[in-house]
Amino acid sequence: MSTFGSAKNNLLRTDVVPSMPQLLDNSKPVQTRTSESTVPPPYPETAYQWLVKVLDGLIDFGKRHGHYGVINLSEGEYQWLMDDVLEELICSVGEDENHPLAPLMDFIIRLIANYEQTYVPKLTERFPELAEETPIEASSENSNPPRYASELSDSQLAAHGFFSIGCLLWEGGKAEKALSAYDKAIRLQPDYAEVYNNRGNIKNELGSRDAALDDYDKAIRLNPNFAEAYSNRGSTKFRLGKHDKAFADLNKAIRLQPDFINAYINRGVAQLGLGNIDEAKLDFQTALELAEHQENDNFKTYVEKRLQELNAVTPQGCKG
Repeated sequence: MSTFGSAKNNLLRTDVVPSMPQLLDNSKPVQTRTSESTVPPPYPETAYQWLVKVLDGLIDFGKRHGHYGVINLSEGEYQWLMDDVLEELICSVGEDENHPLAPLMDFIIRLIANYEQTYVPKLTERFPELAEETPIEASSENSNPPRYASELSDSQLAAHGFFSIGCLLWEGGKAEKALSAYDKAIRLQPDYAEVYNNRGNIKNELGSRDAALDDYDKAIRLNPNFAEAYSNRGSTKFRLGKHDKAFADLNKAIRLQPDFINAYINRGVAQLGLGNIDEAKLDFQTALELAEHQENDNFKTYVEKRLQELNAVTPQGCKG
């Protein structure tokens, strides 16, 4: 089966894809990517189908047990987590803490460890004579989980696991399934600002713009310095004809993150929509310079095309 191994309308929306260490250290920048990229999904369809099965199985666990702590798994469920889920994740993620599915792997390890601690008898319990011998340190690569995993409660770790599933399923074009993953993450951790932002993007894609605004509002209330959420909310308000409020949000996003390419592009598109050609060119030119500086070829190509279109309609030196 294929794994998730390393691969990597004109208003843009930005998904937030933080790694687990970043979630615990707000001083570190979050990774962002546009949800309307022209780059095709980086993984094969079989990988996304596998992830959908994992999502459905984990949601079923929650429905039956009501939590993700020590779950009374059946032997078959335990073996499924061990053989079909964890083994696949180890092959895909390895020791890469920034892999999109690293949070999911840590969640699965926690589920398995909790189950084994409760239901799998230790060798010393089955063979008391071993307890008298010198203990041998475990050599398993999973015996020392990352620092951040031990700092999170079962519900928090589960929330980050569902968030990671949602990010990849959304990237793979499975919006409804990604929405289910984000819904579950929010139920487990209601103060998870990044999930509200990304869920808002999916609702936008599905045409529920008022509901998307509600999610962006929640994300910003939880994190008043959330530049991506301001940019997303601004682009949505502009689509709804709320131009003044849209520019206020886009300006705020740029003040919070002066090198945020998406915000400049969105503000440029908004200016263009109001017929402010010169202002739009300035924003696109700034976005182009940032894309070149950040070596972001996708944005560079996108902005160059927009500038070429504008210059063809309004030659340089002419007032739009």
